[in-house]
Amino acid sequence: MTTYDETASAALLDAGAILPPGTTGREDADVLTVRTYTHPALDGRRIVRLVPGTLGEAEDLALDFLGLVREPETPQVGQIRRETLGFPAWALVNDPANGHHALALVKDVERLARQAKSRPGTAKEGFEALGERLGRAVPHFLPTFYEQAARVFLQHENTTYAAAFFGKAREAERVHALAVDEERQRAVFLEFAFAGALTVKALKEHVKALAARLSPADAWAQFRQLTVERCAAGMPPYASLPQDARGLIKAAGLDRDAEECALVADLIASPAAVRAPASFWNTYRATLVLLGRQQPAVRARLLEIMPAGLGRSTRDDEFWLDLLTECGADLLLTGETESDVDAADWLSRWSLHRKHGSSAGDRSPATLALVRRMAPRLRERGRPVDLFTGRWHPGADLDLLDLCLAEDVPLADPGTGRQVFLPLNQWLQDKAPDRRDLTALAAHPRHRRLLYLSVGALGGHRPDARLMEGLAGHPVLADVLREWLQDAAGELTAAAGLPAARAALERLRPFRTVAARVAPAAVAEVAAHEAAPLLGRTLRAGIPDELVWPALEEALTRLDAETRRDRDDTLRVDEAWPALILSRRHKVIVVDPEGVLLEHDLRLPDGLDRWQRPSFRFTDGELLVTWPKDGKQFGYWSARPSDVFP
Repeated sequence: MTTYDETASAALLDAGAILPPGTTGREDADVLTVRTYTHPALDGRRIVRLVPGTLGEAEDLALDFLGLVREPETPQVGQIRRETLGFPAWALVNDPANGHHALALVKDVERLARQAKSRPGTAKEGFEALGERLGRAVPHFLPTFYEQAARVFLQHENTTYAAAFFGKAREAERVHALAVDEERQRAVFLEFAFAGALTVKALKEHVKALAARLSPADAWAQFRQLTVERCAAGMPPYASLPQDARGLIKAAGLDRDAEECALVADLIASPAAVRAPASFWNTYRATLVLLGRQQPAVRARLLEIMPAGLGRSTRDDEFWLDLLTECGADLLLTGETESDVDAADWLSRWSLHRKHGSSAGDRSPATLALVRRMAPRLRERGRPVDLFTGRWHPGADLDLLDLCLAEDVPLADPGTGRQVFLPLNQWLQDKAPDRRDLTALAAHPRHRRLLYLSVGALGGHRPDARLMEGLAGHPVLADVLREWLQDAAGELTAAAGLPAARAALERLRPFRTVAARVAPAAVAEVAAHEAAPLLGRTLRAGIPDELVWPALEEALTRLDAETRRDRDDTLRVDEAWPALILSRRHKVIVVDPEGVLLEHDLRLPDGLDRWQRPSFRFTDGELLVTWPKDGKQFGYWSARPSDVFP
């Protein structure tokens, strides 16, 4: 027999496994029972169902309604995760005398569930009508009924309607002053929180309801458990959580610092903490500092977090670095406090985080200051730092890259055959302090090549005069630009014909305002280059204009004159060898090497969309126009456009 430890059992239960009986003592574990039912019409045959123990009584009542009788023996064959009683099971278990009201709605619920995917609005109205009917007879059934309606919409990923019906369930509890099963409601809140159908409004209403119906201490305990379990399940803390928590702590008369420290320690331990909003980190900053001083594990955990919910600006990034410093986590990176923290891994992840989905971030003086302090430990450990990883293509922060090269920090190779982005345009316009001079970057052979390519690429972004002046006025970048201009001039003078020479000249053109000052020799070389030999070689080789098709040019001119109204009008070309069929909007022209063969204005029905664009065939001097509609093909011949046939 297989044995399981408690950790493995928990993981298997959460994954939906069926464990052997008695495997785990978890509170949320339930027994799986075998229930056997008989009926006079079955001729001695039996119906056997596997039913969770919690739902067994509801199952018996539901089948009893159909005339099925359960046999006394209900052996337990396994353990599963406990399910929350829903509708109609909750009604049958808790009020069997009125259970017929719930069972009478089962068929209607199933009908509306089938409509929920294709006609969600109709299904919503149907559930609301059933709720009004149920509320008049048995209002205490409404919470579980509305929750069941919400689950129907969750099955079709309609979280908007699911959240609305979950809100109706809670509203029914308040309006009818219904007694609340705290354990069941906590489980339901978690269920809908995990599904993303629990709004912040619902959570805030829940806080008020807890404070109203429970003692202050119990209200805080219930809220704290829900908050921690919600976060552990993958939902980040909501924005107003600190204010709600402080209100409950104050009402309970508890020590705020102690309670907040315990709560925050539990919350940041969950993976969802990385998406906590800025209000969480701002409000609990002092708490985190206190925790960091008391618990070394908290400092290490903060280094694992890249706060995705904090914000995307450099100011937000530096707020996080200040928080790490106040908590003492920076000492784990610099080696001033002995630890097993991998500083190279943290810097690689921090570099990627600062790009915020782009190829590079803005200059961050706080990041540069921290890396200067980390440099000795990074050199000592020898682990390479990856500054080039990006979402779209490799890129790196110029200042950070230059600092790491100057400090001899081991760097991961950006890889061969990949276009690496160095944000020169962004860097030249960045006014933040602590700008590096890029001397170390330009002195490194491989990285100088990246800088060289980035300088050349700068011309493709239509840089303005100030940007060009900044490039030419920078001692290191001006030297790289001089090298690039000399190479580009060499490509021009080596060109064999006018097309290659023109391409080289276009690459040089954006730098014309500073080229004479930065690379006078390159400018002189271009100015002295003779164009006549290039022209001669090009003419002797032949030019594309000699291959023109006059009839095709005429057809395109007509289409441009009659149909080109906006940039969304695209030209379509279909083959009808040796002819071509050209079409745009309402106009079709058929052309062959000898001339225009046919010109036709389309006669299409109204209401066709882009998926119903017409197709064309040309034969025997006529054009067949066809289009799809309602699953069929229709068409006409150009000579008889009014005669449409399927």
